[in-house]
Amino acid sequence: PQNRVHNITNGVRFLTGILIPPGEEFSTVGTLGEIDNTTGYLPELVIKGDETIPEFGGGLCQVSTTLFRSVLNAGLPVIQRRNHSYRVPYYEKDGEGNFIGPGLDATIYSPQPDFRFKNDTKAHILIQGFVKGDTATFELYGTGDGRKSFIDGPYTLEETPPGDPIYIETED
Repeated sequence: PQNRVHNITNGVRFLTGILIPPGEEFSTVGTLGEIDNTTGYLPELVIKGDETIPEFGGGLCQVSTTLFRSVLNAGLPVIQRRNHSYRVPYYEKDGEGNFIGPGLDATIYSPQPDFRFKNDTKAHILIQGFVKGDTATFELYGTGDGRKSFIDGPYTLEETPPGDPIYIETED
């Protein structure tokens, strides 16, 4: 949806050009700041508890998930990350549309949950992000220290089938 693309583009803009000093921890929610109409966000669907409702900033979890996957690929330590409260099919694909399975998403909602990682290198790390068409990208720049990283998984250890549908009558 148009509002979601707008919010993703706006969120990427707030995270672009950030320098993380050596030894420092990065907070996605803290860096994004206020998430409301005063900072350019529009109402869009968010997962809040067991509901999906419109709120300012809907779509920012795609921003945090994209950053999370960049951090994983860079081999940086993740300090805090939480998956969504229920499975969202488009988070189960990589940037090329290939199925990778559940578990590689990073939900955020101010003030918690947050996606946080640490710059454990000896040099600054620069976050650069951009949106082109339907694709959001983050690139992390720093001084190489020889580390290699790879993602092994995710693996599904157990699945629980959904329960019976719950119907709730509402005036909304």
